[in-house]
Amino acid sequence: MYLADLMEKSEAGQFIVLAYLQQHSTSNLKAVISETEFSKATLTKYISLINDKTIEEKVDLTIHLQDETLSLSIGSDTKGRDIRRLFLGNAVKYQILNYLLYHQQFLAHQLAQELMISEATLGRHISGLNQILSEFDISIQNGRLKGPEHQIRYFYFCLFRKVWSSQDWEKELQKPERRQEVAVLEELCGAQLSQGQRLDLALWAHITQQRLRVNACQFQNIEQKMQGYFENIFYQRLHRRTSDFFAGQHITLSQEDGEMMIFFSFLLSHRILPLHTMEYILGFGGEIASLITQLIQEMRGQDLLGDYIEDQVTYELSQLCARVFLFKGYILQDKYKHDLELRHPYLWSEYDYRQVADTIFSKLPIFQQGTSLDKKVLWEWLQLMEYIAENDGQVIKIGMDLTDSFIVVSRMTAILRRYLEYNRFITIESYDLTRNYDLIITNNPIHQTQQVPIYYLKNDLDLEDLAQIRHMIFH
Repeated sequence: MYLADLMEKSEAGQFIVLAYLQQHSTSNLKAVISETEFSKATLTKYISLINDKTIEEKVDLTIHLQDETLSLSIGSDTKGRDIRRLFLGNAVKYQILNYLLYHQQFLAHQLAQELMISEATLGRHISGLNQILSEFDISIQNGRLKGPEHQIRYFYFCLFRKVWSSQDWEKELQKPERRQEVAVLEELCGAQLSQGQRLDLALWAHITQQRLRVNACQFQNIEQKMQGYFENIFYQRLHRRTSDFFAGQHITLSQEDGEMMIFFSFLLSHRILPLHTMEYILGFGGEIASLITQLIQEMRGQDLLGDYIEDQVTYELSQLCARVFLFKGYILQDKYKHDLELRHPYLWSEYDYRQVADTIFSKLPIFQQGTSLDKKVLWEWLQLMEYIAENDGQVIKIGMDLTDSFIVVSRMTAILRRYLEYNRFITIESYDLTRNYDLIITNNPIHQTQQVPIYYLKNDLDLEDLAQIRHMIFH
């Protein structure tokens, strides 16, 4: 789903115009009309409404229209969430969701009265909301949210993360119970959380606090997914500190496991836990670890990863795998931010990984939920590929094409590895015609014409050869 799905028609239109201009800060009027499919009259009306709204709400943002050219100027202190709230504030669907979090249930006539709409209008909005929420496997029935509890909290986390103000977060972080939760988690991990991690933890804890007032939460789904983690040592340590994470809130014994499983699933999948803790948890196996292994195998099959994988890359892959395994659905900011069809995530890349992504993820059905999470995860994976390509993680691949016996080839490979100081970014393997290499080492008298540098061995691998190979790699 998109954030605009929660807005009123006019606000959604304005938000789309603004979202487009945020990707193309200066644009021809005709191009915007063509892209948004709004008439010129509607578009100019929306621009006028946006400018009026930003002045009224004291948000430093202006759209200029001059000589058929649209340009957007945004103040350096203006945050994306300030902009998004401008268009959500009066949205009935958003208000219903907000009400449900803080009141747990509603009577139709009372809520209609509070929102100053008719019951029929309320009914239409709830029907529209249920269509949107189906992506998350949740719905509104009889004035309550229904569905797996971890999905309800995850939905609110996705939503509020985009719209909470700085003041909302500051207020939450100042609460003694939030400070305690951060301190306990840091103690368990043996590492300090970053400010971003603290903010996300505070938001999740806030949502949890509201949802703890609901009776009969549905934990079956998350308990089933996390079955293999009940015996995980880190989980057990976490569980022993239950009272520290739910300070002052009554949790029955029957709720305890469900609550801690939901909390654990959040920690595993939202970049909260530091790298060494994730490695420790996944080292005990489980479904997520198996999924990471499968993904790495598929990536290696496409020559995207060498023998050595940078720790940070493994961590990012673990987060993607945990997210698709544990959760369903996502709220995309707008239709342009993650538009893979229109542009590549990073324009400086020489290689477009989108095609190979289709090949890899088609073999891992869990990555193809049919929800917006597919697009979000693919986007993050593409960014990761860009990171690998742009950083030292770029592996140099050497192919050994030798006519000698397996023993001789193995010995030469070992000598070469040792001489290159087991450089983690260099892989050496027997030459395979179907694979691409950065350097081929051969003693064949004739080698097919290649774009790749070739080093011809005269005899056995001697010091002169080693020095020259080293020079070819590093210069």
